[in-house]
This record gives sequence, C-alpha cells and structure tokens, in this order.
Amino acid sequence: MKSSSADLQLLDELFASPALHWRRFIDRYASTVVQVVQHCRQTQKWTLTSKEADDVVVSVFEQLADNDLAILRRFDTSGSFTTFLTVASRRIVVQELQDRGAEQRIQTALKDASSERLQIPGT
Repeated sequence: MKSSSADLQLLDELFASPALHWRRFIDRYASTVVQVVQHCRQTQKWTLTSKEADDVVVSVFEQLADNDLAILRRFDTSGSFTTFLTVASRRIVVQELQDRGAEQRIQTALKDASSERLQIPGT
C-alpha cells in the first residue's frame, strides 16, 4: 500500500522546515505512536503507569527528531508511511522498555545490596 499524498506532502514540508512542521507531524501521528506503546505494553507484559507510557511516547518522538530526522528520512516513498512509522516506533518502544527494565533491575539490586550491608551481623 502506498502512502497518501497528504503523508508525503507533510514529510516533504517537515524535511524542508522541521521547526515549522514538527507540531503538525506530532498532531497527525501521535495516535499511531500511542497505539504502538499500548500494544507493546500489552504484548510484552510491561507494567507502566500512564505517566511512564506518556514518557515513552515522548521518547519515540524525540528519537524520530534526532539527527535531523534521520529515521524518518530513511522512509522509502514507495511503501506505506503509517506502516514504516509503526515499525520504527515499535523498535524504539521495545528498546526503551528494555532499557527501563534493565534500569529497574539494577536499582533493585543496588537497594538489596545496600540493605544487606546495613544489617547488623548476628541479628
């Protein structure tokens, strides 16, 4: 399936003037990214608060904007932009959630180690 002319036009405008069109891009595709986060959250069985889920959505858009929209510039216009965005977002979300999971495991391990060191021997 090909992208709509509206998708392609928005991408052209975004690439020409990111500061001017970034908000329009977010408005148009935020629901897609939110759906990806929700789907990954359910299928990967990660528990996230609403605020954490919002943070992941923000992280997706930040990474899409990084390096002069490098990820978005990889889009091959012969395909569907929505499919491309869904796949790119999913990769970012899964990596983000894995990183968050690793960070939580590290913090838990550090707390456990600290509490063991603070215990009085022989109690």
